[in-house]
Amino acid sequence: MDGDIDLATLAAELAHAKKAAIFTHVRPDADALGCQTAGALLLAGRGIASTIIHLSELPESLAFLSALAPSPAVHFSPAWAREHLESFDCLLVVDTSAREQLEPAMEFLAGRADKIIAMDHHLAGDLPCRGVFRDTTAAACVEIMAELFPILDVPIDANAATTLLAGLVADTGWFRFDNVTTRSHELAARLLRAGASSADIYRRLAQRESRAKLELIERALQSIRWFNDDAIAVMSISQADMAACCARPWQTEGLVDYPLMVASVAVSVFLTQTAPGKIRASLRSKRDVDVSKVSALFGGGGHARAAGCRLDGSLETAGETLVRSIREELNRAAPA
Repeated sequence: MDGDIDLATLAAELAHAKKAAIFTHVRPDADALGCQTAGALLLAGRGIASTIIHLSELPESLAFLSALAPSPAVHFSPAWAREHLESFDCLLVVDTSAREQLEPAMEFLAGRADKIIAMDHHLAGDLPCRGVFRDTTAAACVEIMAELFPILDVPIDANAATTLLAGLVADTGWFRFDNVTTRSHELAARLLRAGASSADIYRRLAQRESRAKLELIERALQSIRWFNDDAIAVMSISQADMAACCARPWQTEGLVDYPLMVASVAVSVFLTQTAPGKIRASLRSKRDVDVSKVSALFGGGGHARAAGCRLDGSLETAGETLVRSIREELNRAAPA
């Protein structure tokens, strides 16, 4: 834990709030949205009003998480912020502490650092705020959120359990990833006892896609380029691909994991063209390759086995740039 506040301080900050806004990163996943909704339910259990703020469009498969919140969420806009943001005395940021991941709201958040508290399980962040609780041993940010319920004497009901379990299974790959600990399994057991249904969550998270997702998978697999004797796999999707599949931005989620099923692959890279000359990169690894170090070279970050960054240029040049840095990391990780 390398944040500048401890869990008790984070809990005390929340307990003293009168009205809170809960933010998370753009392109939210189930951990981010689960954490937001669970946070709103936690605060409601203390009689504290809160509003969930979305910075980007939600995947349709995750809408059920926001629907479990005690009040409707708000989609951030500068006009809304000018009219409403000053009414909140607490701005809670979950599952990130990085400026880049909060970019749509940073102009408004930057001048209100004295109201911001953050909870994160990623390795680093640069968000100006009153305090960050950071626990990089947590497999998901919902593991941290779940610990606040008993501290603040709020029971975890079926709705809170559902949001917390959704975040937990998503960030652990249904307990497949090496971030899983006994803490993860013990929390899952508590949430199931509290009324969450793992089968229902699986149907909602994994079986609600459109045909566009399969067409996107097909194009991504056809794009694979192999490097270093098949130790590195690079996939890419252009704006033209997205348009041809009628796909939404969130439907690229999870595609980076496919090459990892190949035994020789140590690092998988997935590149998405977000605008002409703008590339978003997702990196995944197995064994001893720390992709957060690679991502950090380009202003990104994340976890040792899952990280991301942004690059300028074409899909081809972005891939070549990342491959050079990954090769260096592979060489460092190789046994002497």
